[in-house]
Amino acid sequence: MNTRIEKVESFIVKGFEMKGDVSQIPALWDKLNGALCESGASKSEESYGITLAMENGNFHYIAGVRKEFAEGMVDSKEVVVPSGNFIVAKVDGGLDQIPAVFGALMQMPGINLRHSYGFEKYLHPEGSEGYETEVWVAIE
Repeated sequence: MNTRIEKVESFIVKGFEMKGDVSQIPALWDKLNGALCESGASKSEESYGITLAMENGNFHYIAGVRKEFAEGMVDSKEVVVPSGNFIVAKVDGGLDQIPAVFGALMQMPGINLRHSYGFEKYLHPEGSEGYETEVWVAIE
């Protein structure tokens, strides 16, 4: 697995949240995409899936875009992704590989995890077909 280290400044993600089973996440993305189309919000070339917490198999998760691309979205939530370093890896083989990539990054030798959010970043440049998925894990 190819990885890279990225340093980011804090940013705000605005979107919709759910608390429940992982099977509810696709419907959350449908809700986000519908709201972005409905609001006439600017076209973002990236979106984020942020796991805020996990407990007993339940996720607290937000699907969103950077705040500046979410104008006009109602009933949405915001989360601040703190600045710092992240180890990043591309997800190959489909969305069902996301947990395995998170696990591999968190167990890499020589990596010291930092208490912060881990997230998926979906890259979908304008004019492209489909998207690429990356996993970002906070490190020291």
